[in-house]
Parts: sequence; C-alpha cells; structure tokens
Amino acid sequence: MHAPPLFIAATLAAAVALPSLPGPAAATPIKPQVVNGVEGPSAEFNFLVAVGDRTYYEDYGMDKAQFCGGSLVSSTLVITAAHCVSDVRAADLVVSTADSDGDLTGADTRVSYVSAIKVHPNYDTRSQENDIAVLTLATALRGVPTIQPVTSDEATTLTASRAPVSVAGWGAINESRPWRFPSVYRVGNLVVFPESSCGGGQQFTLDGIRFNGYGPGEVNSRVMLCAEGVSAGKIVDSCVGDSGGPLIGSTGTEQRLVGVVSWGLEQCATRAGVGVYARVAAFTSFLKSAGVPFAPSPDEGPAPPTVSRVTSTATSLTVTVTPAETGATPDSYAVSAVDAAGQASSCTIAAPTGGPGRCTITGLDSEQSYVVTAIAIAGDLVSAPSAEVTARPVGGPSSPRISFAKAYRGGFAGFIIENLHGNGAPLIKRIVRCTADGVPTRRAPIESGGIALISRLSVDTTYRCEAVVANEFGQATSRQVSLRAK
Repeated sequence: MHAPPLFIAATLAAAVALPSLPGPAAATPIKPQVVNGVEGPSAEFNFLVAVGDRTYYEDYGMDKAQFCGGSLVSSTLVITAAHCVSDVRAADLVVSTADSDGDLTGADTRVSYVSAIKVHPNYDTRSQENDIAVLTLATALRGVPTIQPVTSDEATTLTASRAPVSVAGWGAINESRPWRFPSVYRVGNLVVFPESSCGGGQQFTLDGIRFNGYGPGEVNSRVMLCAEGVSAGKIVDSCVGDSGGPLIGSTGTEQRLVGVVSWGLEQCATRAGVGVYARVAAFTSFLKSAGVPFAPSPDEGPAPPTVSRVTSTATSLTVTVTPAETGATPDSYAVSAVDAAGQASSCTIAAPTGGPGRCTITGLDSEQSYVVTAIAIAGDLVSAPSAEVTARPVGGPSSPRISFAKAYRGGFAGFIIENLHGNGAPLIKRIVRCTADGVPTRRAPIESGGIALISRLSVDTTYRCEAVVANEFGQATSRQVSLRAK
C-alpha cells in the first residue's frame, strides 16, 4: 500500500469538456483555456474557498498563501480535509473566497481568519481514513453562497457507480511543476468509480482508458470514494494543492457536497491511480456535531430557532428570534414567557423574511423571572422549542414622591421620599436636589428609609426641590416642591 502524500488531491490535470451537472445550478460551459485544466469561474462553485497560511497572506497575498481548498457550508463554517489542518493552529489560518472571475487576487474577494478547527476524532494520518475537518470562521461570510452536504439517502444515487460529479480547486495544473498554483481556480467533471475498483482492486474502463483499481488494503470504501474523468482522450484528475476542496453532485435541482479531496498517487492524471475523496455521507454525525447544516427531508418540519436577544421594560420583554439554517422554512414563530407558577404569556412573529424577527410580550410582572422559548411553525409542522433563556422584566424606575419637606434654621432642609422602586433593577442613583436662581444647586443622598437632609441652603431663598432616582435602564424624577430656606 502506498502512503498517500499530503496535499495530493486536486487541481485539474486535464482539459475538461464533459457536460455540466444537470439542474438549474449547472455551470455555464467553459472552453478549455489552460494546460491540463479548465479555468473558472463556474456558478457551480460559488461556495468554494481557499485555505491558506495567515502569515503568507498578510505578506504576499492569498494566491501565494493558499495550500488547500474548502467548501462554505454556512456563513461561519467550512468543510475541508483533516490532513490540511490537523497539525496547524486556527490562528495560523486564513480563508478566502474567489472574486467573480474565480481569482484569489481580485478586489471583491471575502476573507476571514479562523477561530477554531474540529478534526474528525478518528482521522488516521497513515491511511487517510476519516480525512475531514470543519473550520469555524472568525468573521461570518454573509451573503456568500453555501452548499449543503449530501444526506445518506441522497448519496445512494449521487455517489453510485458512474454518477457524474464535479471538482474544483487552485492546485497544480501541471504535475511536472507540482507547487506552481494558479490564482484562478480550475473546474473538472468526473465520474464516480464503482467500489469494485475503489477498494475492490478491479480495473475500470472509462471512455476507452483502463484504470487500475485500489485494493482493500489501500482504500476503505466505507469512508472513501474514487473519481476520475476523461475528456478528449485526456485524463481529468485532481492534484497537489486542491486537498480539502469539494466534489459535488446534483439532485437535479440542487447541488450537494458528496466528497472532499483527500489523496492520490504522486503523479496526477494517470491510469495507475485515481483521485480519492472523503465520502461525506459517512460523516453525518461528525458534521452535525460541528454545527454543519443539512438539507431537510420533504416531511421534515422546521428546525428550532434561537432566542438571540431579550430586552425589557418594567412590564414587557422584547424577544429577538434567529432562524435555524436547516429544516423547512417557517411561516411564523411563536414566543412564550412562562413564570414560576407555569403561567404563560406569548407573542407571534408573523411571516419572517429569513433574518431575525422580534415581538414583545406585555403585561408582565417585574417581580417575576420568566423562561423564554420560541418555536418555528411551517404549515402544520412545528419545531422543537429553542434553548431556554431566563429573563426578568426590568425598565426605568418608578417616579419617586416627596411626602414631607421642611426647612430648618441654619440652612437645613429635611425630606421623606416614597415610592423608591427600581422595577426589578437596583437603583444606582438616589438623590434630592434643590435649585434656586442665582445660588448653587444643593444635593443630598436619599438614605435608608427614604430620608434626605440637605445643608448649606442660602437663607431667605426659595428653592425648587425634587427627588431623582435611576437604574441602569433609565431615570425618574418626582414632582417639585417649594420651600424657603431659614
């Protein structure tokens, strides 16, 4: 068994003129323009990203930093190969989209650093089994197209023998110069090889070219699949530098990520050994554990939303709900707030547009804490509840009231203040202040029991006095009372 070298996995090593995948997402046909490859861009691969070295990116640009590919599966998650990232730190990586021409050097690329790496726990560096990983981006690439991984049911058809698939990447385009990578990605159309050749050891003939197969000691077909193409008598293959990039199939209406470029023989595009890809359908549990969204089945209801924010007043909670990226599209959300006695209050967010929505639950008690949850509704189907968030209605304080005010000889005045309520939030300001024309304003804190004593008032001066209280949500002031200092 040969040891699969790192990064042996994917730049197109032959011209590609095979038809595009079926369905509305298929790419516009592209004429071969470069040696042993087809230059992008392709609408099929708008989700394609390059994975690179952060230091090289900052010093020389992304086209010099790129060493692997990846697939954007949500605004913050990228699927790539484990061998690309298993021995590096997240802080050392950068991810970039291509521009509209498929170029890493264009002005309209989108770039993010990486905040976390999740490598499959059973990744084997020798056999390359379980060669898959998920990157979490530090900055969400919102608005960039994404692709969903294939489900087990879909994979039965999309990865069957001779199923059409496509691959893309920025890897080497000439095996004689394996470390010279283009700045514009290449695209190629391939065919899935049968398991009898991919792990079974049998030869396989494609368009008149007989390919050697991999035996059971070389390929584990449970977690790997093989693919190669032929165009105009030339072998279409992946090569050095495309590792981690996508192998995609089509359901007829939508694309699916069916494979991740993993390894191959050191010389690309030969009959001796075809390209090997991590079989995405074998890693559903791992990918879901990393938060990767999957396409819903036709009878699947909406996924639980997220209660992403709760703000409040003294008698209400305003709840922001963020939709899930999976499941059926909701028609509405129902939000509930349940107190300790089990009494529920609710509000509804109707016809959300896909982004966050919000509604306000009113008539709540500031002395109570509430458990807030949300559900998504799609027709007759209802999601499970969101994760619980505990919140309490708090707002600005109640207006205080001066119930007693009296001036004393020597420039003193005493006050009693009532209705000192923070409405669920502690009072951070409690004062009485007295103002008059032409003299300084005098202040004093309101002590325990609502008592305040102001000194140094100007004798024979009439003051306007008021109580002022505040919490973190606002401030309230009493009605003024007048008194003449003695």
